Amino acid sequence: MIKGGAPEDIERMIARMAADERRPFDDPAAIREFPKYGRPLVKVAGIYGKAVGWTSMYGLIEWLDSSGKYHLGWAHSSSIKRVSPDEWKGASGL
Repeated sequence: MIKGGAPEDIERMIARMAADERRPFDDPAAIREFPKYGRPLVKVAGIYGKAVGWTSMYGLIEWLDSSGKYHLGWAHSSSIKRVSPDEWKGASGL
C-alpha cells in the first residue's frame, strides 16, 4: 500500500535526498539521527534551525527561510551552537 503524503512531507524528503548527495566527502562516518521530536535547537551563522543528524565532524541542520521554504544542509560541527528555547528565533513550522 502506498500512503499519501502532504506536500510538506514530499518537500522534506526531496531536501533530505539532496542533502545526502551533498554530504561532505571528508567524513565517511555513519550518520546518526536525532529523534524527530527530540531534535536540538541550533544556530549556524545567523540561521536558527534544528539538528536532524550528525557525524563526527558535521551536523545536518533543517530550517525554514523567511518565505517558509524548507532547507536542509550540512554544517561543520565547530559552527553549530545549541541554543535554549528562549534564545531560539526559528520558524515554528519545523
